[in-house]
Amino acid sequence: MAQIDIEITALRVPVSLGVHDFERKARQDVTVDLVLTLEDVPQTDSISETAHYDEVADAVQAVADLKHYDLIETLALAIAERVKAFSGVTAVMAAVHKTPRTVAADQLSARVRV
Repeated sequence: MAQIDIEITALRVPVSLGVHDFERKARQDVTVDLVLTLEDVPQTDSISETAHYDEVADAVQAVADLKHYDLIETLALAIAERVKAFSGVTAVMAAVHKTPRTVAADQLSARVRV
């Protein structure tokens, strides 16, 4: 039986995120990677049989706009849970990546599967 995964990579999302005072003062851009597993393989060439990319992106931004998040882990989980609520989606992997300001690393990330 075939399985369909939809992947959205490097979705840019402005969010209030971080534990430091300077992070609480201004939104920062993070990137979000998503893999959505669909319950069924689409039988026709219709958007009604899949997760609409625009609606998924809007849902991710809506989660980011809900509140200030201290942890990227919390944000990743909230995004994954919201996207998994889409009709026909059986599993979601969500990863949130941010550019660190306090450690010598190119990127900090959290990944969750629900």
